[in-house]
Amino acid sequence: MNINLKQFLIFFFFGAVLSASPLFSQQLDGGAFGAPVVKFSSIAGQNAILAGGRFGWVIDSSIVLGGGIYALESRVKTNIVDPISGQDVLLGFNCGGIELEYILFPGNYIHASVDMFIAGAGTTYGVANKNIPRTSYFSQNLLLFEPQVNIEFNIVDWFHIDTGVSYRICIPPGTDSFYDTGGISLHDLQGLSVLFTFKFGEF
Repeated sequence: MNINLKQFLIFFFFGAVLSASPLFSQQLDGGAFGAPVVKFSSIAGQNAILAGGRFGWVIDSSIVLGGGIYALESRVKTNIVDPISGQDVLLGFNCGGIELEYILFPGNYIHASVDMFIAGAGTTYGVANKNIPRTSYFSQNLLLFEPQVNIEFNIVDWFHIDTGVSYRICIPPGTDSFYDTGGISLHDLQGLSVLFTFKFGEF
Protein backbone atom coordinates (compact mmCIF):
# COMPACT_ATOMS: atom_id res chain seq x y z
CA MET A 1 0.00 0.00 0.00
CA ASN A 2 1.82 3.10 -1.21
CA ILE A 3 0.55 6.64 -0.70
CA ASN A 4 1.75 9.33 -3.06
CA LEU A 5 1.11 13.04 -3.57
CA LYS A 6 -1.56 12.40 -6.21
CA GLN A 7 -3.65 10.29 -3.82
CA PHE A 8 -3.28 12.89 -1.07
CA LEU A 9 -4.46 15.69 -3.36
CA ILE A 10 -7.46 13.61 -4.46
CA PHE A 11 -8.56 13.20 -0.83
CA PHE A 12 -7.94 16.84 0.00
CA PHE A 13 -9.78 18.35 -2.95
CA PHE A 14 -12.57 15.76 -2.90
CA GLY A 15 -13.80 17.27 0.34
CA ALA A 16 -13.66 20.79 -1.10
CA VAL A 17 -15.65 19.74 -4.16
CA LEU A 18 -18.29 18.06 -2.02
CA SER A 19 -18.66 21.11 0.18
CA ALA A 20 -19.47 23.23 -2.87
CA SER A 21 -21.88 20.70 -4.38
CA PRO A 22 -25.57 21.75 -4.30
CA LEU A 23 -26.54 18.10 -3.86
CA PHE A 24 -24.79 17.82 -0.50
CA SER A 25 -25.56 21.36 0.66
CA GLN A 26 -29.27 20.62 0.21
CA GLN A 27 -29.33 17.14 1.75
CA LEU A 28 -26.73 17.45 4.51
CA ASP A 29 -27.03 20.11 7.19
CA GLY A 30 -23.35 20.88 7.55
CA GLY A 31 -21.66 20.14 4.23
CA ALA A 32 -18.25 18.54 3.74
CA PHE A 33 -14.54 19.20 4.11
CA GLY A 34 -11.07 18.14 3.05
CA ALA A 35 -8.14 18.27 5.47
CA PRO A 36 -4.38 17.71 5.55
CA VAL A 37 -3.31 15.95 8.76
CA VAL A 38 0.04 15.64 10.55
CA LYS A 39 0.61 13.12 13.36
CA PHE A 40 3.63 13.17 15.70
CA SER A 41 4.32 9.79 17.25
CA SER A 42 6.94 7.20 18.16
CA ILE A 43 7.62 3.88 16.42
CA ALA A 44 10.16 1.39 17.77
CA GLY A 45 11.45 4.04 20.17
CA GLN A 46 12.17 6.49 17.36
CA ASN A 47 10.45 9.78 16.58
CA ALA A 48 7.91 9.32 13.79
CA ILE A 49 5.86 11.71 11.68
CA LEU A 50 2.83 10.42 9.78
CA ALA A 51 1.23 12.74 7.24
CA GLY A 52 -1.76 12.45 4.96
CA GLY A 53 -5.27 13.70 4.46
CA ARG A 54 -8.91 13.02 5.15
CA PHE A 55 -12.31 14.07 3.86
CA GLY A 56 -15.70 13.97 5.51
CA TRP A 57 -19.40 14.51 4.97
CA VAL A 58 -20.92 16.43 7.88
CA ILE A 59 -24.49 15.45 8.83
CA ASP A 60 -26.51 17.73 11.11
CA SER A 61 -23.29 19.54 12.04
CA SER A 62 -22.35 16.65 14.36
CA ILE A 63 -21.82 13.34 12.53
CA VAL A 64 -18.89 12.99 10.12
CA LEU A 65 -18.58 10.10 7.66
CA GLY A 66 -15.42 9.97 5.59
CA GLY A 67 -12.04 8.46 4.97
CA GLY A 68 -8.34 9.10 5.30
CA ILE A 69 -4.91 8.00 4.11
CA TYR A 70 -1.62 8.39 5.98
CA ALA A 71 2.04 7.45 5.49
CA LEU A 72 5.16 7.39 7.64
CA GLU A 73 7.30 10.30 6.44
CA SER A 74 10.27 10.10 8.83
CA ARG A 75 13.20 7.69 8.80
CA VAL A 76 12.60 4.79 11.19
CA LYS A 77 15.58 2.45 11.17
CA THR A 78 15.48 -1.33 11.58
CA ASN A 79 18.45 -3.36 12.83
CA ILE A 80 19.12 -4.65 9.28
CA VAL A 81 21.94 -3.28 7.12
CA ASP A 82 21.72 -3.68 3.34
CA PRO A 83 24.66 -5.88 2.25
CA ILE A 84 25.00 -4.11 -1.10
CA SER A 85 25.00 -0.46 -0.08
CA GLY A 86 25.81 -0.73 3.61
CA GLN A 87 22.80 1.49 4.32
CA ASP A 88 20.28 0.98 7.08
CA VAL A 89 17.06 -0.73 6.05
CA LEU A 90 14.14 1.57 6.86
CA LEU A 91 10.57 0.88 7.88
CA GLY A 92 7.68 2.01 5.69
CA PHE A 93 4.18 2.25 7.12
CA ASN A 94 1.01 3.26 5.22
CA CYS A 95 -2.67 3.07 6.07
CA GLY A 96 -6.01 4.02 4.55
CA GLY A 97 -9.62 3.52 5.57
CA ILE A 98 -12.79 5.07 6.96
CA GLU A 99 -13.07 7.80 9.60
CA LEU A 100 -16.13 8.21 11.80
CA GLU A 101 -16.37 11.33 13.96
CA TYR A 102 -18.90 12.78 16.38
CA ILE A 103 -18.68 16.51 17.13
CA LEU A 104 -19.81 17.82 20.52
CA PHE A 105 -21.33 21.34 20.71
CA PRO A 106 -20.39 22.23 17.10
CA GLY A 107 -21.84 25.74 17.42
CA ASN A 108 -19.24 26.76 20.01
CA TYR A 109 -16.01 28.44 18.90
CA ILE A 110 -14.04 25.82 20.86
CA HIS A 111 -15.55 22.35 21.07
CA ALA A 112 -14.62 18.67 21.23
CA SER A 113 -14.98 15.61 19.02
CA VAL A 114 -14.30 11.87 19.16
CA ASP A 115 -13.08 9.97 16.12
CA MET A 116 -12.48 6.36 15.11
CA PHE A 117 -10.16 5.51 12.21
CA ILE A 118 -10.60 1.94 10.89
CA ALA A 119 -8.09 1.05 8.22
CA GLY A 120 -6.01 -1.42 6.33
CA ALA A 121 -2.30 -0.88 6.91
CA GLY A 122 0.93 -2.19 5.49
CA THR A 123 4.58 -2.28 6.49
CA THR A 124 7.51 -2.42 4.10
CA TYR A 125 11.24 -2.75 4.69
CA GLY A 126 13.83 -1.39 2.30
CA VAL A 127 16.54 1.15 1.57
CA ALA A 128 15.78 4.69 0.46
CA ASN A 129 17.98 4.54 -2.62
CA LYS A 130 16.46 3.93 -6.05
CA ASN A 131 19.90 3.21 -7.55
CA ILE A 132 20.15 -0.04 -5.58
CA PRO A 133 18.61 -3.01 -7.46
CA ARG A 134 17.04 -4.55 -4.35
CA THR A 135 15.19 -1.83 -2.45
CA SER A 136 12.39 -3.82 -0.82
CA TYR A 137 12.87 -6.84 1.43
CA PHE A 138 9.54 -7.72 2.92
CA SER A 139 5.99 -6.43 3.46
CA GLN A 140 3.12 -7.30 5.79
CA ASN A 141 -0.54 -6.32 6.00
CA LEU A 142 -2.38 -5.25 9.16
CA LEU A 143 -5.71 -4.02 10.44
CA LEU A 144 -5.59 -0.71 12.28
CA PHE A 145 -8.00 0.80 14.79
CA GLU A 146 -7.20 4.31 15.99
CA PRO A 147 -9.53 6.03 18.49
CA GLN A 148 -9.00 9.76 18.79
CA VAL A 149 -10.09 12.73 20.94
CA ASN A 150 -9.89 16.28 19.57
CA ILE A 151 -10.32 19.90 20.50
CA GLU A 152 -11.58 21.89 17.51
CA PHE A 153 -11.30 25.64 16.88
CA ASN A 154 -13.74 27.32 14.48
CA ILE A 155 -11.34 29.89 13.01
CA VAL A 156 -13.76 31.03 10.29
CA ASP A 157 -16.83 29.45 8.66
CA TRP A 158 -14.72 27.63 6.03
CA PHE A 159 -11.62 26.80 8.11
CA HIS A 160 -11.34 24.79 11.35
CA ILE A 161 -8.24 23.52 13.19
CA ASP A 162 -8.23 20.34 15.29
CA THR A 163 -5.59 19.26 17.76
CA GLY A 164 -5.92 15.88 19.39
CA VAL A 165 -4.52 12.64 20.74
CA SER A 166 -4.95 9.19 19.18
CA TYR A 167 -3.75 5.65 19.84
CA ARG A 168 -2.83 3.15 17.10
CA ILE A 169 -3.97 -0.44 17.67
CA CYS A 170 -2.56 -2.87 15.09
CA ILE A 171 -3.62 -6.50 14.63
CA PRO A 172 -2.85 -9.07 11.91
CA PRO A 173 -5.80 -9.74 9.55
CA GLY A 174 -7.68 -13.02 9.89
CA THR A 175 -5.48 -15.89 10.97
CA ASP A 176 -2.27 -14.29 9.69
CA SER A 177 0.66 -13.71 12.02
CA PHE A 178 2.89 -10.66 12.23
CA TYR A 179 6.56 -11.53 11.90
CA ASP A 180 9.01 -9.35 13.81
CA THR A 181 11.34 -7.95 11.18
CA GLY A 182 14.42 -5.85 11.69
CA GLY A 183 13.83 -5.73 15.42
CA ILE A 184 10.39 -4.12 14.96
CA SER A 185 7.49 -5.97 16.57
CA LEU A 186 3.75 -5.49 16.36
CA HIS A 187 3.90 -3.71 19.72
CA ASP A 188 6.44 -1.24 18.28
CA LEU A 189 3.93 -0.12 15.64
CA GLN A 190 1.32 0.78 18.25
CA GLY A 191 1.30 3.93 20.31
CA LEU A 192 0.10 7.45 20.99
CA SER A 193 0.07 10.27 18.47
CA VAL A 194 -0.41 14.01 18.86
CA LEU A 195 -2.05 15.33 15.72
CA PHE A 196 -3.11 18.49 13.94
CA THR A 197 -5.91 18.60 11.36
CA PHE A 198 -6.61 21.59 9.09
CA LYS A 199 -10.17 21.39 7.79
CA PHE A 200 -11.22 23.36 4.71
CA GLY A 201 -14.84 23.28 3.56
CA GLU A 202 -18.41 23.99 4.56
CA PHE A 203 -19.44 23.00 8.06
